[in-house]
Order: sequence, then C-alpha cells, then structure tokens
Amino acid sequence: MIPVAISNYALQKIRAEMSVPYEQIGLLIGELTNGQLMVTDAINGTSSASRSLSVLSPEILAEVADDIINNRISGRIVGWYHSHLGSGVFMSPIDIETHAKLQQFSNHVIALIVDTSVNQFGIFTYDPQLGGLTQLPEEYISII
Repeated sequence: MIPVAISNYALQKIRAEMSVPYEQIGLLIGELTNGQLMVTDAINGTSSASRSLSVLSPEILAEVADDIINNRISGRIVGWYHSHLGSGVFMSPIDIETHAKLQQFSNHVIALIVDTSVNQFGIFTYDPQLGGLTQLPEEYISII
C-alpha cells in the first residue's frame, strides 16, 4: 500500500461542496512522489445528482485532462471523491465501476468516500495482493 497525503486545501474544497443535500463527485489532483501519493487539489465533477447518486460526466473528465495536458492544472488525476449521505463509508457497486474506469490510467488511483452525516471519510485503493479494492488504514493517511 502506498501512503496518501492530502492537502488541507483539497479537503476544504471538498468539505465546502458537501453542504448540499445530494451526493457530490469530483476528481483528486496531485502526484506520486517518493513513494507517496500527494493530493493537492480537488475539482468538482458533478453533472447530475440526487440523494443517492451522482454522475461524473465524461465532458468534465475530458476538460480536466485537457487542462492538465495544457498546463492549466498542475499535477495529474490521482483519484476521485464521492459523498454518501448517511449510508456509511464503503464502495458501492457503482463506486467500484467508477473506480475501475479511472484505474485504467494507473493502479495508484484512490477513491475518497465521505459520509457527510457523520463527517467521516475513508480512502480506498487497489491492492494487487488481494486483486481488488481495500480501505487504506488510517496510519497510511496524512493531512498536510
């Protein structure tokens, strides 16, 4: 497992989006450096949402990718985030599908799941030994 460091700036952006009564989704921007995944920014990607579903549009993903290629965004896509409203911190079947799409680009992509009703989050990552997703232990997560 690779340790993850999340900037307070990125977390504050995510928290600000979570004040709405429907699910949110977005992309995590950063770099893999010195054996650690550094998350430096978060970009909202919600194109449609309800209390139990949010959709990351292909257009937003393409726009962010274009901004990275053309140096309007520093870093690369290192993961995604998504809120659950009172249902807990876990990866639903739809979340696993979303993660698999982003994981095509790197095995080091993470998923940050937030339960806004209890103000808890978890980070999920691909574990090659298990051959699937696993929740990252707290000791592998730091906020910088």
